[in-house]
Amino acid sequence: MDSRLEQLASELFSQADAGMPNPAKIAPKLLPHMFVLDIERDKIHSKKLQLRVRLAGSAVDSIVGRPSKSMILESFVHGPRGDLVINGFHHCANTREPLWMRQVVLIEGRLPRFVEGIAIYFEPERICGGLVAEDLMEVLESGNFERRVLLPPEHGVSPVL
Repeated sequence: MDSRLEQLASELFSQADAGMPNPAKIAPKLLPHMFVLDIERDKIHSKKLQLRVRLAGSAVDSIVGRPSKSMILESFVHGPRGDLVINGFHHCANTREPLWMRQVVLIEGRLPRFVEGIAIYFEPERICGGLVAEDLMEVLESGNFERRVLLPPEHGVSPVL
């Protein structure tokens, strides 16, 4: 896991019992990578939901390619494995299980890029997490997607492999 995400996960887990995380207690260098999603559930079918971006750091908006505050996550996450990313966030919202996700994205004429993130459920009905992306210095023939349960700090803050 990227060291920035590992540190952010530790800081978020340490605030999990307090409700919404306090940005003043997050290391300033991590704030550009942080996001907060509001979970908006269907009033009849509570498992049906959409995720609205409440807060997105500048690095998150750079990865997404536009300002994302107030946007519905499902409206702009796309690509060959976008449905897997959305399913991961929905899984976190419905089970409250913290997750680590990593996707390698292939764009014609460019180096492959990895996008890695964490998602941690917070009361009331929010997901807080972080996102990082970097180019890979190798040529790949296909992209991939991984999703794992994220263990809290007492277990070393790492995805379960």
